[in-house]
Amino acid sequence: MAGSSGDQEEQFSSSDSEETLDNEYYCFLNVPRNASQNDITAAYKKLARLYHPDKHQDPEKRSEAELLFTKLKQCYEVLSDPHKRAIYDCLGKEGLKEQGWAVVQRTKTPREIREEYEALARVREERRLQQRTNPVSRFQCTINATDLFDRYLYESEYDELIDGGLPQFEVSKLSLSSSIQAPLTPTDTATLAGNISSSNGRGDGSFNLGYRRIHSESTWQECGVGLGNGLAFSTKFFRRLAPRLFANMSGTLQFSRSGLKPGFSTTLENHLDKHTVGYLTYSTNMRLVESNDSLELEQEQSGMETMIVRDTPGYHMVASLQLGIPYTYAMFSYTKKIQEKKKRLRMAVKAGTFGAILEYGVEERITDNSTLGATMVVGFPVGVTVRIKLVRATQTYLFPFHLSDEIILQPIFYGTVVPMVAWFTIKKLILEPHNARMKEKERERKREMNREKVAESKREALASCNLMGERFKRILKEEEEKGGLVIVSALYGLLADEKGELKPELKDPNYKEENEDNYIDVTLPVQCCVEDSRLILWEGSKSSLPGVWDPNPGEEKHILIRYTYQHNNHQIFCPEAEAVKLPKNSHRVFT
Repeated sequence: MAGSSGDQEEQFSSSDSEETLDNEYYCFLNVPRNASQNDITAAYKKLARLYHPDKHQDPEKRSEAELLFTKLKQCYEVLSDPHKRAIYDCLGKEGLKEQGWAVVQRTKTPREIREEYEALARVREERRLQQRTNPVSRFQCTINATDLFDRYLYESEYDELIDGGLPQFEVSKLSLSSSIQAPLTPTDTATLAGNISSSNGRGDGSFNLGYRRIHSESTWQECGVGLGNGLAFSTKFFRRLAPRLFANMSGTLQFSRSGLKPGFSTTLENHLDKHTVGYLTYSTNMRLVESNDSLELEQEQSGMETMIVRDTPGYHMVASLQLGIPYTYAMFSYTKKIQEKKKRLRMAVKAGTFGAILEYGVEERITDNSTLGATMVVGFPVGVTVRIKLVRATQTYLFPFHLSDEIILQPIFYGTVVPMVAWFTIKKLILEPHNARMKEKERERKREMNREKVAESKREALASCNLMGERFKRILKEEEEKGGLVIVSALYGLLADEKGELKPELKDPNYKEENEDNYIDVTLPVQCCVEDSRLILWEGSKSSLPGVWDPNPGEEKHILIRYTYQHNNHQIFCPEAEAVKLPKNSHRVFT
């Protein structure tokens, strides 16, 4: 749903991750989720020839084959039965246990199962919404630090009149705002918000209650009532006029001490392309006054604003022009997104009848849920201010330090350099070592928690590799004789660095690591999946493939395959969830 216009830039996006689909049975057979019954049967027969106990005379191999053949039959039993397959696709293995689930009644068709599961999911979503309040808060503490630099603006003859002690700092403004949302139904939401502020010894506050109803995908309406500087009523209305055109209108009516104050605003929003949105906004605020025994509306402020916002993975740009009373101005801002370093560099300039302002700053993600930023504001008549901003989830903490009322070099220099030096010092000496220790501690905790599970999976995978020995030799010999697809090496596990690129030491084909805590060698099972000089590993976790186990459950893993095709070297490196299809010319390595 489109939102209203504004020049506030988006924070680092984050969204609730969706539940991972259970692909274990599909991956064990190495078939896609949409595989036909014939494909599933063919994959079953292929593995049955390898895992059937009657195919092995050696007692040890026969015992291993019985274990794997049991798992194979379980996979085939579920995926070959349309009813069980529908349950598995919706609920995974847990849904097959039939522990009171209404969705698994035997009289239902696969389509009815999916429909009932979706109905249950909607009920769970309604319950989840009722438990969410989406608290949002903002705290601001403005500090007047002009005594640091403004004392040097005076001539030396005034030194006796200026206090020679340490510079004085004052808290010139404190404000706190907070809001919560209470979803009543999937289409109705109540909002409770309030704020208090104190500036130069004078306090203020307000309280607002709002109610929003979503009528359809293209329409919603909101109304509210507030108390603060008098009783106030407000209403908002949103409407999709066309696939790329939206309208947003709002009105306010405030009963203040100085009289009745109505206000109106309307915005047209046009999505010009995938990354660009244009806004056209008209707003006006008026006051009802009494003169000569009559009531008149006086316009306090009004304006027409046009804005272009372009947002891409690499940058965020905003350009706007406002014509109005009392101010007319133009504004341009540009934010460079450095995704690999989790940083943003921002510059903005604003000029108009009020004066001119230049802003530049940087913002960096310091944890999964927190960002820290510093922005220098230089302009007339605002002087020099540096803003420190910390965002943690939905909480914002803002600390503006007002350094000078005049534009002078010293506060600009120190306001730029000091935060950078302080941040890099804290980051290198405290945060990075702490994060590394916490990450390693969490990794060890997961390993310990999954130790038994990993050991069991490893035993099963090694048993499968033991049974694959003869097939591996046969396929390898056939592919080598005809110059086909030969797997030179295949690694699976923690192969990527923080940037998602292949670790430097693994770029050497001769590098070997005996420790299996990070990754494992899966050359044998991958070669056994080759058919007629072709290899397809479908989407999903590769740890469910026969002969493969997961050395690091819960962590992001990759797969690295080096192979030869027609006696030419090739290499592919990708996340494990992606499908792998070999050979490809794009994989060729030129030496």
